[in-house]
Amino acid sequence: MTVELWVAILAGTLALAAPLVFAGIGEGFVERAGRINLGIEGMMIMGALAGVWGASLGGPLVGLLAGIAVGLVMAVAMNLVVYRLHANEIVVGLGVTMLGLGLSTYLFQLWVPSGQTNVTVPTVPRTGLGPLADIPVIGPVLFGQSPLVYLAALLLLVAWAVMRFTRFGLAVQAVGTDPASAALRGVRVERTGASALLIGGALAGLGGAVITIGTIGSFTPDITAGRGYIALAIVIMGRSRPVGIALGALLFAFLQSFALLSQSTALTLPSEVYQSIPYLVTLVVLVITSRRQLRRLYRSTKVSST
Repeated sequence: MTVELWVAILAGTLALAAPLVFAGIGEGFVERAGRINLGIEGMMIMGALAGVWGASLGGPLVGLLAGIAVGLVMAVAMNLVVYRLHANEIVVGLGVTMLGLGLSTYLFQLWVPSGQTNVTVPTVPRTGLGPLADIPVIGPVLFGQSPLVYLAALLLLVAWAVMRFTRFGLAVQAVGTDPASAALRGVRVERTGASALLIGGALAGLGGAVITIGTIGSFTPDITAGRGYIALAIVIMGRSRPVGIALGALLFAFLQSFALLSQSTALTLPSEVYQSIPYLVTLVVLVITSRRQLRRLYRSTKVSST
């Protein structure tokens, strides 16, 4: 494997990690509030379709805003069903995912009937950061990316600051840790949880739009390929912390980029092997980290009981 191939793999890693970072940060807020959004896959694929549709009308920016809007609408609907109709959140989340997968395919077939050429839209162009992009190896990887990659990095910093230093971030943490105590301190538990899900929905929709508007420029059914569930996994691995989410996203994205580009090398392995590597490694890491978290929880429970 040549240096040029490794540069392409690393550059692809950052591009593939961006949608996972957006969705993962949103889910991080949700889980810190003591909730879980199993509808994230459906929100992402609807955001991906809305992104292409919006970009076809007004360009990439409109597409990104359309993805955010769709994610918000689905999160509002989920909040209403959970808080007003008192439905089970896990069942509702699975229903949202199935709805998103089915509805996106149906709407896409109405928009582009079978036999017609698929709609393609301009993607967000890569922007080289001047002479920095010309630095060997490092330049193309770090300084020749799409603005969406830098936006994802900025979001990590903003999310870290919000979670740690703002009143809203502390309220989210309090609600997720002990809702009863938070309510006694004047925190509106239901409103805080609903707000966290709105953030998660908006960022999930944005993550879906980034998949289509950021790199591909078109939509196909099941284009998210389980990235919503991968985002859930990296949030669990990262314990809902921005740094942990970023590391998990980079791990999966690196393996995915390696799998995509290694198929062009002399390694004669079936394509299915390459495609399964990112998911298999993510599953193994998730199991290991979950076992460690359970051990810590067991030790803390044992100490407090004594």
